[in-house]
Amino acid sequence: MANVDLFDRVRAGFKGTGAEAELVERAAMFFEQWIGDEDKSHYFAQLYDQVDREQWDSLLDAFYQVIPFGTGGRRGAVGIGPNRINGHTIRSSVQGHAQHLCSISSEPSVVIAWDVRQFLDSRGIYNKELPNPLYGRTSRDFAESAATVYAANGVRVFMLERGSKRWISTPELSFAIRFCGATGGLNVSASHNHPDDNGAKIYN
Repeated sequence: MANVDLFDRVRAGFKGTGAEAELVERAAMFFEQWIGDEDKSHYFAQLYDQVDREQWDSLLDAFYQVIPFGTGGRRGAVGIGPNRINGHTIRSSVQGHAQHLCSISSEPSVVIAWDVRQFLDSRGIYNKELPNPLYGRTSRDFAESAATVYAANGVRVFMLERGSKRWISTPELSFAIRFCGATGGLNVSASHNHPDDNGAKIYN
C-alpha cells in the first residue's frame, strides 16, 4: 500500500466517523508522523491491519491528540499512537521529568516503582496473528525502559534489582523517595483503571 494512498484512505476513514474536522486533520497528521518514523516501524503491521479492517473510531481515538498530562502524570489505555501508553509516550514523559530534575538539582536522583500490570489486549483491539511489541508488556518492562532515559540524562536511579519478584506500591514509593533522599520518583501504574491501562505517575 503506497503511503499516499494509505494516508488518503485514513483521512477519509476518519472523516467517516463524523468527528470534527479539526480532530480529523490532527489525527491524520499524527498518523502520518508515526508511519513516517522508522523508529516506530515495529508498530506498522498492526496499524496497517487496523486500516484494512477499517477500525476508524479506534484509530481516531489513538491519534487525535498526544496523551495529556493529568493528575500526577499520564495514564490511559496501552496501545499504538500518541494518545496511548507505549514505549514512546512513557519515554517522552520521563525525558521531560529528567530534564526538570536536572534543572533543580546538581545531583538528581529518582526512585522507580511499578505495579503488576501486563498488557494482554483484553479489549480485542489488535490482531493476535501479527507481531505486536506491546503484547505482554509489563509495568516492570516500562519501568526498565524509563530507567535508561533517566540514566542517559545523568539522573541516578534507585529501583529493585533485576530478577526481583517484588513491586513497590504508591505509598512505599512516597516513603522510598524520602528514605533514599531522591529528587523525585516515577510509578509505572494506572491505579484503579482498566487492567489493560498503564501510566507514568510523576513525583518530585
